[in-house]
Amino acid sequence: MSASRVLSFIVVGLLSVGGGVLAAEPAVRPFRMGFTAFLHDITAQAVEETRQFVRTNADLIAHHIEGVPWSEALQDEPFPKELMEDRETKRSMKPPGAKVYLAISPGRGELKLAEKGTTPLPAELVGKTYGDALVKKAYLNYCRRSIEFFKPDYLCIGIEVNEILSAGKEKWEAYAELHRHVYRELKKEHPDLPIFASYTLHNLIKHKGELLKASQELMAFNDVVAISFYPFFIGQSAEVAFKWLTESFDSFKKPYAMVETNDTAERTEFPKSKIVLSGSPEKQKAYVQALMELAERKRFEFVVLFIHRDYDPLWNAIKETAPEFFIAWRDCGLIDEVGKERPAYGVWRDYFRREYSKK
Repeated sequence: MSASRVLSFIVVGLLSVGGGVLAAEPAVRPFRMGFTAFLHDITAQAVEETRQFVRTNADLIAHHIEGVPWSEALQDEPFPKELMEDRETKRSMKPPGAKVYLAISPGRGELKLAEKGTTPLPAELVGKTYGDALVKKAYLNYCRRSIEFFKPDYLCIGIEVNEILSAGKEKWEAYAELHRHVYRELKKEHPDLPIFASYTLHNLIKHKGELLKASQELMAFNDVVAISFYPFFIGQSAEVAFKWLTESFDSFKKPYAMVETNDTAERTEFPKSKIVLSGSPEKQKAYVQALMELAERKRFEFVVLFIHRDYDPLWNAIKETAPEFFIAWRDCGLIDEVGKERPAYGVWRDYFRREYSKK
C-alpha cells in the first residue's frame, strides 16, 4: 500500500460529531475515468484546450472511430493520408500513463465508409452484407491494423450494435456472424485484450423484447458489458435505468463499462422538429453522481464521458449542413461554452482525485 493511501486511511475522520464518528469517502476508486477528445470548436486553440483538459481529468482516453477504409483494408494497402493524420491527432491526446479504449465500427446496418480520406467502396464489396467472406477479411484486417496503431487496453469492434436490429433482422444476423468471426480470430492473437461490442441502454429499455434477447445472446462473444447511455432520450430516472441494466446483465458475470455517456445541462430545443430536451446543471450533477455510485458499487472497468465541454462554437459552424439531432449533445459538457465549470465537474473531480485500484 502506498504512503498516500496509508495517510488517507489514517485521516479517515476520527472527527467527532455529537459523539459519533464521520466515515470518510473511500480512498480509492475501482474504475478508470475518461473522455473522448471531442473538440468544442474547429480551432488549434480548441485542440490544445481539449488535450490539456483530458490530461488533467482522465486516466483513460477513448478513441471513437466509425466507418472503415474498406478498399485499403481489403487490399492491405496504406490508409489515406487524411485518415492517418486524424489518427495521429487522436493518439496524441493520450494522458501520460493512461489506458486506451478504442471503439471502431463497420457501420450500423450497411458498410460505412471512413469519415476521413474516404475512398469509394471497392466493387468486390458493393451490395455485400457483414457476413460476406470478403467483408470479414477486410474488417478483421482493419481491426488488426487498428490494434497495432493504437495499442488499446480495451477494444470495441462494434459501436451501439443493438441499433442494427432496428435496420432489420437479416442485417443483425449478418453483423452477429461478423462479430463472432472477428472476436474469435482476435482473441487467438490477443487473449488478454478485452474485446466486445457496445449497446445503447436507452434503446434497450425502450424496445426490450427481441432487442434485449439478441443483445444477450451475443454476450458469449463479449468480454465486457459495454453500455452507452444518454438519459435525456428516455423518460426514466438514471437509477431506474441502471436497475434495469443490472437485472438484465448481471447473470453474465462480466465486468461493466460505461463506454460513452452524458446528460444535458440546459434546456435544448430542436429548431425544426421542436423537440425539447429538459436539462439543468442540477439534473446533470445528479446523473453524474448516480453514475459514479453505480460504477463504484459494480466495480466498472471504466466510465467515459463523450463530451467534456459544450460545443456551441462547433455547432454554429456546422448547423447548416449537419443533421439536426447533433444538437442533442451540445450542452452536455462539464464545462459550459464559455469555459465555466458546472456542478457535475465537481463530482467528477471528487472521484478522479481518488487513487485508482482494483484491489
